[in-house]
Amino acid sequence: MSEKKGTVLSEFEANYLTEEVIAQYLADHPDFFKDRESLVETLSLPCHQQGTVSLVGVQLQRQRERIEALEEEITTLMSLAARNDKTFYEFMALQEALLKCSNLPSVVRAIEATAHDLGLKGYVKLLNHKDDTHAISMENWQRFNTNHLNGKAAYLGRLRQADRQLLFGQHPVPEMGSYVVMPLKRQFAQGFLIFSSDEGGHFQPDMDTLFLRHLAMLVSYLCESLEWQSNEDVHVESHTA
Repeated sequence: MSEKKGTVLSEFEANYLTEEVIAQYLADHPDFFKDRESLVETLSLPCHQQGTVSLVGVQLQRQRERIEALEEEITTLMSLAARNDKTFYEFMALQEALLKCSNLPSVVRAIEATAHDLGLKGYVKLLNHKDDTHAISMENWQRFNTNHLNGKAAYLGRLRQADRQLLFGQHPVPEMGSYVVMPLKRQFAQGFLIFSSDEGGHFQPDMDTLFLRHLAMLVSYLCESLEWQSNEDVHVESHTA
């Protein structure tokens, strides 16, 4: 009777050990195979590409895949760092030039000249400026801020036609290019500092904007501290009058 009872218990235990139970046990005990190397070597797993392969082979393949993924990630990060480093040195000279400017027209010219040397275009847009080239309305300024900035330090990437019209009106700008748009944030100098490229992938959202943000802060300060007319312009106007 006891022997029969033992047989019944063995069958119950065998039925209880379902695949899910075994899988959960192995998941709860990841070191199960640590001292059972001989067992690991005898196990095999189905593989659609290679048929049946050993567990060791599967582990090695997954390790190779992880290494390849890490190498790709490192390559991407190195490329991003190189691009950010290049941007830093490109705009460092511009910051030095801006610090030497005595009026705002020279600030704009320095930005445009540096952008041209880099194969870009540079723009300074200010609220309700008298010159249409540098002007942006309060409505357009608020709409772009709400749609794309909303507290962010910069917008990078492509712009839809409607967004380009908010910033530039009917002035010709690259349609398929990319842009970096940075707000000018001081008490009286509200607007944007913008750079554009004809290349759609030149400015991308993953770019670091630390130095560009410092540049925007400097332009914001200059827009408040410098005059739009130089002394020579005022002197010419007084003689003309």
